[in-house]
Amino acid sequence: MTRSKSKKRGPWIDVACISMIVFLSMTLIFLGYSTESDAKQNTNNGHAPEVKKDVSTIESAFPGILITTEVKKDDYSPYAIQYPQSKVVSFNDRVKKYIDEQRDTYLIAMEENKRIGSKTPGELNIAFETFPHASGSYSFVMISGTYLGGANGFTNFNTIHFDPESGEIIEIADLFGHDESKLVKLSSLVRDGIQKDPSLTNRVLEEDMMLATEPKWSNFENFALIDDSLVIYFDEYEIASDAAGAPVIAVPLAALTEQLVAPYKPDVEVLPKPPVEEVSDEAEEEPIEEPTEEPAEEPDDSDDVQPVETDTKQVALTFDDGPDPKVTPQILATLAKYDAKATFFMLGSRVESYPEIAKDVLTAGHELGNHTWTHANLTKMATDSITKEVSRTNNIIEQATGQAPTVFRPPYGAFKDDMLNVMQLPVVLWDVDTLDWKHRDAAQLLTSVKSSVHDGSTVLMHDIHLSTAQGLDSVLAYLTSEGYEFVTVSELE
Repeated sequence: MTRSKSKKRGPWIDVACISMIVFLSMTLIFLGYSTESDAKQNTNNGHAPEVKKDVSTIESAFPGILITTEVKKDDYSPYAIQYPQSKVVSFNDRVKKYIDEQRDTYLIAMEENKRIGSKTPGELNIAFETFPHASGSYSFVMISGTYLGGANGFTNFNTIHFDPESGEIIEIADLFGHDESKLVKLSSLVRDGIQKDPSLTNRVLEEDMMLATEPKWSNFENFALIDDSLVIYFDEYEIASDAAGAPVIAVPLAALTEQLVAPYKPDVEVLPKPPVEEVSDEAEEEPIEEPTEEPAEEPDDSDDVQPVETDTKQVALTFDDGPDPKVTPQILATLAKYDAKATFFMLGSRVESYPEIAKDVLTAGHELGNHTWTHANLTKMATDSITKEVSRTNNIIEQATGQAPTVFRPPYGAFKDDMLNVMQLPVVLWDVDTLDWKHRDAAQLLTSVKSSVHDGSTVLMHDIHLSTAQGLDSVLAYLTSEGYEFVTVSELE
């Protein structure tokens, strides 16, 4: 039997194999690098660009609920976002999904506008409201207002009803025992409410309205339980023309007694809203100061404030976007150290969360100002929406402090003369902008003031940035050494 003799492999074969392996490896690495590089270069192609933003999280006035704030301030695509968070991952994920979608859609659209040469800036504002229920759960209503530089903006809602103790997210179907036939009654009541709403007169898109109110779960996903009502939210343009804004229809729970299941029936006692009226401890907007040096309990009008007669130089310090539970108290302490009075232009949404801080501002003798509810650009809003922004903030400030605001500052300093009748308060701008929101540098605060301040100046700062609180002492020390007297904007001669 003859055996075949294997041939010995030449060394060149090994070299060739090794070379091939090295070549293939390098090729794969190169292709991987190229793919990664291409991906990075095309990040903005269908995806939101990376942005520099400020993010902070604080406790809310409601047990188990946190408030996260994201702010991006630039000239082209700014946004201000506030949303609830908790210890429950499923709730946080659902909230974040909505926030991410709204933010990313806005940023992608603005990047596309920039690509085609548009120089008109946009704006995104997302705020939320919290409504407690007798069952121990909360209704969270997130309101998103988007403006992409065109003729009109767009407002939409996203609501979540949530029990922080059990971690359960409660859907509209849970209120009706998962029996969709019970929605026939709700559908009829909502349609009736739409037809009777004077703000919707001659503005309802009949066909769209009928489709959006058919007795289907999907049509009533955006709801809230508020006091003795089931409130249904519709996006702007969903059932009415743009002049109507985003319609909100409240249906009395008593009209749904047979359809609702416990604990949502109206015979269950409903918890009151946070004690804004009683103790003013949960305001969510900017602190507002009283118009007189010694705060009066019920000044009837801002005209009662008389300019301070003095031969010394005067300066009016103003703080926007508060109150803040950490920063505002530090600013109040520094102002007290120099016996300085200031004016605080508050956001209604923040006053609602921190009423006690707003009250502290008034108690310290400072003037209270209205800065709208959501920090929206009023020049891009319908008159009805402007009225709601202003009046709602006036009301919450008065509830929280016992004193109505006496002055108004439009967000971004943007307003038109025809808005003055709506605002019904003196409009106050500024002539010294510290840009504290931009540089976030305590030392830079003094530099900005030194370079621009003069007798009669109104200085713009924000009581939501820690760097502003840290740099304020040196500013007050400098102004004092220069002979300035600190007055409110209403006292400024």
